[in-house]
Amino acid sequence: MKNKRILSTKILNEDELNQLDLQGHEVEQWNFIKVEEKKFSINLNEEILIFSSQNAVNSFFSQHKNVTTRNCICVGEKTKQLLEKKKQNVVNFFLSSKEMVKFLETNLLGKKFVFFTGNQRMNNIENFFDNQDDNFKVIEVYKSYCDPKYFKDFNIALFFSPSGVRCFAKLNSFENIDCFAIGESTANELKNYTKNIHIAKKPTINNLIEKVKILHQTI
Repeated sequence: MKNKRILSTKILNEDELNQLDLQGHEVEQWNFIKVEEKKFSINLNEEILIFSSQNAVNSFFSQHKNVTTRNCICVGEKTKQLLEKKKQNVVNFFLSSKEMVKFLETNLLGKKFVFFTGNQRMNNIENFFDNQDDNFKVIEVYKSYCDPKYFKDFNIALFFSPSGVRCFAKLNSFENIDCFAIGESTANELKNYTKNIHIAKKPTINNLIEKVKILHQTI
């Protein structure tokens, strides 16, 4: 079988690269989406803190290092693990913001929330709290921006967000590329450019890598 050249639109850590374990296949990496922390100030009077991502957690705690243990909910298992390392009580975590909204509808109405997130985000959570200004506020703690780069002669591309897809598209073609999406939102964005899309079973990097490992022998 001819060796494949794989492009990841996000820098993978060493463990993730080891999991990919595609012997003889070259992996190129680039962070198409860059992140910058935003300065903010807040008095934490809310009962529950919501975090959209690991980036939100890192930005929050870089500016509020001495926060006592609070009840939190978040998107992503790695976000949960990061919060627990910060000695926070994670009430629940979800694989998507849509799942979080379903939980909020039946479990936590009437409580006060503050949502820490970035400038590019899905509006599911904010839409759910529409007209509940007294119980909910949003604080942008980081901003993300596109940093495009041209790559050539690769067979497989890994995508982790809709914004990453759009940034990739600025300088690169989707022609003859097998695209792997971490979740439905990313896959929906890819549909604007290609039909050759594979979606991870669950929206995690590990599941995306597993999808590549399962299919790379046949593509």
